[in-house]
Amino acid sequence: MSSKAEKVMVVGIDAPIVPRLIKWAREGKLPTIKKFLDEGVFAPNCLAPFPTITPPNWTTLATGAWAGTHGITDFDFHVPGDPLDKIHQAFDAREILAETIWQAAARAGKKAILVNYPTTWHTQLDGWQIGGYGLNINDYRLGSPKELVNLNNLTYDVLLSTEAYPFGTEIAWQKAQGWQDVEHSPKALEASATLAMRRTLHKVAPVTWQLLLDQSEGKGYDKLLVATAKDKGGVFARLRAGEWTPNIYQAFQTDAGPVECVFRMKLIELSPDGQQFRLFVPAISALHGWGLPAEIEDEIKMEDGMPLGKTPWDSWLLEWVDNQTLVETVDLHNVWLGKAAAHLLKNKPWDLFYCHIHTPDSMYHTFSVDIDPLTAKHPERIADTVAMEMALYESVDRCVASIVEAADDKTVVVIVSDHGAKAAMNEFHVNDALAAAGLVAYKPGTHEVDWSHTKASEQRTVYVYVNTRGRDPQGIVEPGEEYEKVREQVVKALLEYVEPKTGLHPISLALKKEDARILGLYGDRVGDVVFAFRPEFYMEHGPHLTTTRFGEGDLRTLFIMKGPGVKQGVEVERNVWLTDVVPTLCHLAELPVPKQCEGSIIYQSLEDPDAQVKELQSLRRNVERLQRMVERPPMC
Repeated sequence: MSSKAEKVMVVGIDAPIVPRLIKWAREGKLPTIKKFLDEGVFAPNCLAPFPTITPPNWTTLATGAWAGTHGITDFDFHVPGDPLDKIHQAFDAREILAETIWQAAARAGKKAILVNYPTTWHTQLDGWQIGGYGLNINDYRLGSPKELVNLNNLTYDVLLSTEAYPFGTEIAWQKAQGWQDVEHSPKALEASATLAMRRTLHKVAPVTWQLLLDQSEGKGYDKLLVATAKDKGGVFARLRAGEWTPNIYQAFQTDAGPVECVFRMKLIELSPDGQQFRLFVPAISALHGWGLPAEIEDEIKMEDGMPLGKTPWDSWLLEWVDNQTLVETVDLHNVWLGKAAAHLLKNKPWDLFYCHIHTPDSMYHTFSVDIDPLTAKHPERIADTVAMEMALYESVDRCVASIVEAADDKTVVVIVSDHGAKAAMNEFHVNDALAAAGLVAYKPGTHEVDWSHTKASEQRTVYVYVNTRGRDPQGIVEPGEEYEKVREQVVKALLEYVEPKTGLHPISLALKKEDARILGLYGDRVGDVVFAFRPEFYMEHGPHLTTTRFGEGDLRTLFIMKGPGVKQGVEVERNVWLTDVVPTLCHLAELPVPKQCEGSIIYQSLEDPDAQVKELQSLRRNVERLQRMVERPPMC
């Protein structure tokens, strides 16, 4: 193996529960991850900065800086001086205050490829980019003007069914009539369905599909035809129960003009009498708008995957889809993501590659409670849910395999995550504690904050802001002595509050802003008080410390590194912080270090930590030898 890295590849997997993933990999169920464990370095004590949440920690992995330095301090962003209840999601790279590794590398003429890497839209990039404005391709979390936006280009999932489901389109069969040049039996049934377009990036003109249900001789209703019009030219799909269509390409009219899209359909359910019928359409997704430069969008053509937006986690919770269909749909996105990355890696010159695969985060937000005996409401279903979890990890492993194929023996590869996950339980809101202490006031009969009588309020995932006069538009607390008094009251209220249902203190840590520097949080983009939750409370990750473990859950992060100059088959027991990834990569590949980088080199992962020192010393000795020769008096 070459002793020097010439290229850098970072493959990000969002929110895996690392002990589970590593166990399955070592058992051979995740062969790509296993290969990297066998041939590289694994750090079981890799720790994420706080809060343990997506945009800040992927930004740390791009800059080597703590959140207080790079400025992306939570999942959402608050502009200092705005009203305290005004926030937007933190996916705009223009809000990053630190230099990224690809910007630093560009100073040395290096090119980069970014694929679905959060908080990179509008980044300065010498190279090529897919996505970066959300969690998946066609998942948009940017607004103009900046606001909380979570939309899909073109639409979220669609369900057509004979049963009434939340957000679905209910249909009713009637005798088929008026079909032109479409062969069907006298018993054929038809229905007209106007699609329910949800959470659309642009307003979509109404779309109505015609369904024709027919039966084979003696088999009952067993085949479906879908058309834009009741004639031969309008037919675009034919299905039987349990089947998927291949990719379907159509243009949809929107208030921004026509949008070319791709989608598939699965006939999940069809009874012989036609009365149990479910036709599922995963997110109809745009073929353009996600690539930079835009011409790369037309280069990426494939028939075995789709650039989905929000994949069908809500559809599973709504019982639109079963376990198998959920896995199949997510895999469509992972296949597309892996092959799109592979296309760019094969056909574009590159020195750095960063990508992000979001699947584990979404699955744990959806069903983490169902895999953990401590929290599962239906213990008899744990095995089936774990099997689905395993199948989704296998999909991720195949996606990683598609990407790392482009790594040669001169490429250092890191497989890493932004945080882990645990089961969500015992919902708790910090304002309950602040209200009990008289610091938060609500408008009569509501839970809407009355800012004219509120001294402090929670904001975003881990912050409390004092409603300060002169700083905050609705401020009532005087700066100075009163401000300090309120902060003391906030810390006391948080630490002393007992949640009545559990009898537990929900808050494990409450620090004044200046004391939160030990967590890497500082500056005007963090709250006046920073808090953390006990593991028994609230969501799957975010307001919990990076060392949190609970039941099957673990918030430590994934770190595996393989390549030239890296030890093989070794576990590094030291603490590895996500801030350490960038400087270690820069050291191995001899790249310029980003200007605000604060991490350290993971020397214990290197074959020879002193290799560069030895090389420098050797060069100096040779320079001295040459100098002695040049300075030698001329021979007679």
